[in-house]
Amino acid sequence: MDDRLSVAPVVPHFGSAIREVARVVGFYAGGSIGSADYRPGISDLDLVAVIAEPLTRYRRTRLRTLHREIGPPKLHCAYVPVNEISDISSSHVNWAHERMFRRPLSGIARGELHQFGVTVYGPAPAALVPPVTRAQLSEAARAELRGYWAGAVRRPRVWRTDLHVDLGLTTVSRAAETIATGRLITKREAIERLPSLGVPSSLADEIRRRRAGEPVTLTEQEIADRAVLVRGLMRRHLAILG
Repeated sequence: MDDRLSVAPVVPHFGSAIREVARVVGFYAGGSIGSADYRPGISDLDLVAVIAEPLTRYRRTRLRTLHREIGPPKLHCAYVPVNEISDISSSHVNWAHERMFRRPLSGIARGELHQFGVTVYGPAPAALVPPVTRAQLSEAARAELRGYWAGAVRRPRVWRTDLHVDLGLTTVSRAAETIATGRLITKREAIERLPSLGVPSSLADEIRRRRAGEPVTLTEQEIADRAVLVRGLMRRHLAILG
């Protein structure tokens, strides 16, 4: 077993549970597990199951049960039929945020599998997942910004939450690097780059501390001031990068 999986033993356990149910031919971990940036209890588990054929209604129902019984809330998994994997725009069954829905396996997720994906079982990712060009990676990074985050900057109140502050700024930082160089970076690297994007060092340190699991307490006025600052930064960088 790949040593990177030692921090999340639920991954091989879950992989074994779904192998026959979903007819999985290759099971992989990307995201922070693959990049060795995983923080237990904080990071998501980003998994990809390449499956022999599309899921029937019966198999989807069984997978829902397994996710609820075995998978922690932060375990996310895409189920991609092997005969559809070449189409980067095709939508596939996904489990994330404790529900099942359909969406494509993004260029970013594909790039992560090629750059540092962990094989839980099956052939190496490159044997099943077509490579992603630099142009496709850049477009995928821009698509993330144009989607949810473009809508979020129109809602002032969401920027009062730690979640939007931390994830929004790290997403922009990662996207900026991918668009500029074609390189995928970890959240840790993204946080280190925040001051170069105009983020005050005190705010970058606040985000770093939360990612390390440290409590950060702010007054109501500090939260309000931070919301205005971060929303403005997000609006500016979305205009530059999008």
